[in-house]
Amino acid sequence: MNDLNNDDFVTDVVNEYSDTIYRVALNITKNSADAFDVCQEVFIRLIKNKHKIKDRSHLKAWLLRVAVNCAKSCKTSAYVRHCVPLAEAREQGVSDNTFDKAIFQFVMQLPPKYSVAIYLFYYEDLKISEISKILNVTQSTVKSRLARGRKQLREIIEREQSYD
Repeated sequence: MNDLNNDDFVTDVVNEYSDTIYRVALNITKNSADAFDVCQEVFIRLIKNKHKIKDRSHLKAWLLRVAVNCAKSCKTSAYVRHCVPLAEAREQGVSDNTFDKAIFQFVMQLPPKYSVAIYLFYYEDLKISEISKILNVTQSTVKSRLARGRKQLREIIEREQSYD
């Protein structure tokens, strides 16, 4: 993927980033069908706006920012607000075998503002400064969300362990 203007650019980007974008969208929408819709929308926007991408270093951040925005829009759309969502996200897990599916299930139970921050920090290995740009919040807000998300995650895990 050396040349951003070659014919295989979009195909290469889809192959490389589709799983990441899907997981970010799933974190926010909590619904696999909506997450797939978000993925499609992200790649449609990539096709329309690929001339705006300066270089490869901006690509991942741009894709993640668009994914977060699309997922938030999907989550707040009138259609989604007036429908009863299926609770399939917790049952489905993730396709990547490197994830600890049990922990990911607990992360999915967190409110989106915490689960997205935790996902981007721990699963995508992004820095706090990068997360703040993607989510369009301050770095201190990201730190707070991570701390509060960890606390809630710990409570969820302890609660689950007490049931066993």
